[in-house]
Amino acid sequence: MSNRFGAVIANVMSVGARGLGYFLWGLLRIIYRGDLKMIALFGGVIGAIVLVIWLLVR
Repeated sequence: MSNRFGAVIANVMSVGARGLGYFLWGLLRIIYRGDLKMIALFGGVIGAIVLVIWLLVR
C-alpha cells in the first residue's frame, strides 16, 4: 500500500513540476521577448480561472 501511495505522490509532483516549468517558460518569454501571443495566452488563462472562481463563489 505504501508503494502505491508513493507512486501517486510522485506522479502528482511530476505533473506539478511540468506545470511550473511551462509557467516559468511563458513568464520569461513575456519578460524578455514581449511576445504578444504569450501575453494573450496568460491573460486568457488567468481570466478563465478568475471567471470559474467567480462563478463558483457566486
